[in-house]
Amino acid sequence: MKSTKEQRRAIRIRQRKLGMDDAAYRGFLSGWGVASCTELNREQAEEAIGALDEMLCERGLIRKPRSFWRDAPGNLKERYNELLPRDARLATPGQLRHLEGLWVQVTRQPTWGAAMAAFRELLQGRFGIGDILWIRREDVGRIEHLLRVMRGQ
Repeated sequence: MKSTKEQRRAIRIRQRKLGMDDAAYRGFLSGWGVASCTELNREQAEEAIGALDEMLCERGLIRKPRSFWRDAPGNLKERYNELLPRDARLATPGQLRHLEGLWVQVTRQPTWGAAMAAFRELLQGRFGIGDILWIRREDVGRIEHLLRVMRGQ
């Protein structure tokens, strides 16, 4: 099956972000034996997007490739809002999202699911907290400090 319109759009966006001229772009696509992204099939288009994402990551233009976000929940901006109203001793949904965001910046895990599992392990091993949902407000600052130090390295 031919690549989708969304895949072709994603390829072109990444091409522009990388500043690839036509010659470099054609050379990149020649790895799949095509001259245009419209000639790619869906599987090849996903491979091309992944390869372009890796190039963007190497150049520091994006933090995480598309493959990282594949198993992430739908709306991260409203994540944990369903916990409201919440015990005043526990971290707010905004604080939980903030800590998750800092963790995503420092983790080297290849997927969202693996990253969150690693975050749970860090919370358990370092702070004795079994899950992000159980972080107390008084612990938010310590966890944030640790993640900022990790990000600085």
